[in-house]
Amino acid sequence: MAPCFVSWLGDWLFNIYFTNQLLKNALDLMSFEQLSGKVTGLISVLGGQPNSNALNDLRIIMRWVHGWVIPEQIAIGQAWKAFSPEGKLLDEKLAQRFDQFAQSLVDNTRKLREVS
Repeated sequence: MAPCFVSWLGDWLFNIYFTNQLLKNALDLMSFEQLSGKVTGLISVLGGQPNSNALNDLRIIMRWVHGWVIPEQIAIGQAWKAFSPEGKLLDEKLAQRFDQFAQSLVDNTRKLREVS
């Protein structure tokens, strides 16, 4: 199974500390053994405007542990209004991007397995 890291950078210091600490702890516990040669997708969910800073940092981290990051990435800004009460994406184009993201994750994992 390919790992998919999600970085949640909320508006409150607690959210920023807690979730980034959780992600940092997860990365601290994993090493080359778990991540080397693995295909990875990156998604960022923010309370404010979307940006790619966290995604760029995670891309570099995955490169250092010899992971493969797919070129597609998703940054969801203003996440509090991106989803319906049932948890479905309200923006059809964003939903299509998720479908393409997932397909790229599967396709690239298959390609990497054929090479190894």
